Amino acid sequence: MPLTRRSLLAAAIAARGGVGDARAQDCALTVEVDYNGWVGLDAWTEELEPKLPVWWRSINDALGRTACATAKTIRLEFYRIKPDSVAAAARGDKVLINAPYVLANRGNPDMFRMIAHELVHIAQAYPQAIGPAWVTEGIADYVRYYVLFPDDPGRAFDPGQEDWREGYSPAAGLLAWAETKWPGTLAAVNSAMRKGDKGDAALAAATGTEPELLWRSYLRSAPAAASAARRRAYWEGLKRGA
Repeated sequence: MPLTRRSLLAAAIAARGGVGDARAQDCALTVEVDYNGWVGLDAWTEELEPKLPVWWRSINDALGRTACATAKTIRLEFYRIKPDSVAAAARGDKVLINAPYVLANRGNPDMFRMIAHELVHIAQAYPQAIGPAWVTEGIADYVRYYVLFPDDPGRAFDPGQEDWREGYSPAAGLLAWAETKWPGTLAAVNSAMRKGDKGDAALAAATGTEPELLWRSYLRSAPAAASAARRRAYWEGLKRGA
């Protein structure tokens, strides 16, 4: 199937009442789609696409608007990705999407939320080798679970088996807690990492505390996200296609 291009910015402006809507033009996002011959994905993609500009603005609001200086064009590309369990991955301004995975899970809302996670990575745009990975992935899941989808049960984690070094849900919970204690922490860390600073050092500078001590304090706060039972229920639900 040939490349398709849709100007979602124009659609968003029209929906909001005209070209004079400054908010619709702010932090603009345009999306290109390449199916690379895969069929049966049109309806899923058409449902996803209008969400992306809205998510893009929310992502950048959460991270200090560092990726809003110019309009952005991203590209959704469908492939068969190995291993099969990988749903999607961000590469530069592209989101590579596992076509067979989507086709098997089109009714699962978690698919859209995984794409939102990858969109955060595009906004991060950190220099190569800047890390550690737990901060990068923790920020992406922070935006997913605490900004875009605060009722998403995927943010649950098992504090007996996981800690901040795992990245993802545990690190997201830690970062969300740090943001409530020291407002502006996420924007400061994101800005520092975009400039080439290490994320753990930037977090320590923003909070005045090393990650391990932050983690201990976070767990003492009895976070609702820390629940082995909720985590098990979440993964069982995904297996059932819930």
